[in-house]
Amino acid sequence: MSTPSSKTPCTLWLPLFILCLAQFLASADNVTLSIATGSLMRELNASMTQISAANTLYPLVAGTFMIAGGMLGSVIGWLKTFRIGCLIYLVAELCATLSPSITVFIWIARLLAGVGGSFMIPSVFGLLTGLYHGKQRAVAFGALGAASGISFALGPIVCGALLDMVGWRWAFGALGGVLVVILCCSLIINEPAKHNAPVRFDFPGLILSTAGLFLLIFGVLQISSWGFITPFNPAIHFLGMSPAPFLILSGLVVIHFMLRWERVCERKTGSAMIPKAFLHTPQVRTGLYLTGYIFFAYSAGIFVVVSFVQIVAGLTAIGTGLLIVPFAITLAGCSLGLPVLIRQRRPRRQCRIGLMLGVLGAIVASSGISEEHFSVPRVVLGLCFIGASMGTIASNAPFLVTSALPDKEARQSGGIQAAARDVGQAMGVALVSMVMLTMLTIGMKDKVVNAPVSKQTRDALQHLAVVPYLNDPQFTLFMHQAGALKNDLPVLTQTYRQSRAQVTRAGLYAMALLTLLFLWPTRAIPLAEREENIARTE
Repeated sequence: MSTPSSKTPCTLWLPLFILCLAQFLASADNVTLSIATGSLMRELNASMTQISAANTLYPLVAGTFMIAGGMLGSVIGWLKTFRIGCLIYLVAELCATLSPSITVFIWIARLLAGVGGSFMIPSVFGLLTGLYHGKQRAVAFGALGAASGISFALGPIVCGALLDMVGWRWAFGALGGVLVVILCCSLIINEPAKHNAPVRFDFPGLILSTAGLFLLIFGVLQISSWGFITPFNPAIHFLGMSPAPFLILSGLVVIHFMLRWERVCERKTGSAMIPKAFLHTPQVRTGLYLTGYIFFAYSAGIFVVVSFVQIVAGLTAIGTGLLIVPFAITLAGCSLGLPVLIRQRRPRRQCRIGLMLGVLGAIVASSGISEEHFSVPRVVLGLCFIGASMGTIASNAPFLVTSALPDKEARQSGGIQAAARDVGQAMGVALVSMVMLTMLTIGMKDKVVNAPVSKQTRDALQHLAVVPYLNDPQFTLFMHQAGALKNDLPVLTQTYRQSRAQVTRAGLYAMALLTLLFLWPTRAIPLAEREENIARTE
């Protein structure tokens, strides 16, 4: 097999484009689902509960099997695993296109998409690690981060246009066509050289990691629906509390036993689902934390902003995509530009600057939120800072992981990095939505005590387990159905507007505060890593 240095620019970088296209497709698939909500409800008679299940199933299934997908690539080959994942994903898109009911859409199409993603995404990391080395690897991972950034902006615009012009079925069908292109073009990708030592698949580790990650991710995803301590839905509780923390704790316990088993398995067979190098190397652990942060920042920041601009301000899907375009450009520019332009890497400084940019972005974006409107310049500037934060971290985190590991473990790290991304994404939405709903509920109940409304309206609000995040007409209808008097609704709605703006800003403040926590592990990142030191990975 030819070495990277002997390849032409076309044969060297064309495989990277194909792998980035696969990353783009996975993000675009989730974007298409998120903006097809209205169409699915109209044409398949789906309820909001079913739509929520469809949105939850992909990250739940994909995150659950990511680590197993990473090890499978080491056993049967990364290119074969990549093609299997693309093929399963293609079947998923076809099932989505032809779904006769929401049940088929959820439990066949979205389930298969999650399985396909758990094969495809770790293989992208494994192939990049095996095909590119040194400076080229840093650029390749930067390009992968840029592909994610581009999909965040172009996804709503392109998919929204498809939905408006030809319908949601053709939108998913178009994604299936992209997968056919990826599968055909995968013929030009070379399989990285295999290691001499055979890798045995860890079946007990598969069972334990699957169970542990399922409980952990499912528990995190349900925080926004069930609450974290006090149950949002009184009908769903355990010992008077929300079941979410118990699921999360159970998942962490199972993962703890899985890690103990992995030590035994690696000592006996030389292979493990999570090799000890991942746990005993501080730089690797930090790289995984920061990998989780990238998607934590995206899901938290974008969730808060998009919730306000669409639900409150009434911005369309395409309009939202246009609002996010500067964010995506900044993310892509920093992710790809830093490894290309900077010859002397200072990863610790870059990562810390990146995290502080995320804090700044959250604060700036929050300053642009008012009761019913938002300042486009401030929100866009805040999102650009968040995009620069994500891009800066994305240009460093994967390389921090792979450069600190032996080559075999570096290739296998794709599944663990992808699992860290899914956990980070789930935590971002869950934590900020929990903060927003909890503060909105408490704030409204406190304010209504002194508000000039009747006792019946006050009691109706006090008896609510949770006050949802709605626009003004939806809130008015919600409170009327809850028992509030019609004459009290104008005062109640004005109070709600104030509380809604406050909790929107609080969601961004929560993101900023949690971002600061990621600064602590950066102590394990090298101060500087010159280009000649990067070349040691070749």
